[in-house]
Amino acid sequence: MAKYTASIDEGTRQRILALPKGIHFSAFMRKAITVFVEELEKDPALRPENFVITRTAGKDVSDKRGR
Repeated sequence: MAKYTASIDEGTRQRILALPKGIHFSAFMRKAITVFVEELEKDPALRPENFVITRTAGKDVSDKRGR
């Protein structure tokens, strides 16, 4: 699998590192990237300013892994 990287500013990096240990940042990013790719597949003309990340009240179990 190819790895893609994007630079982030130092302030954002520090905020990510300061998150409580119980927060699984990678799971949040995996879900955000999945939704992002789905939207780009529908409309490749979208630009970064077209995206807004919001929180929903419902529980999304699409990222749950079988145990």
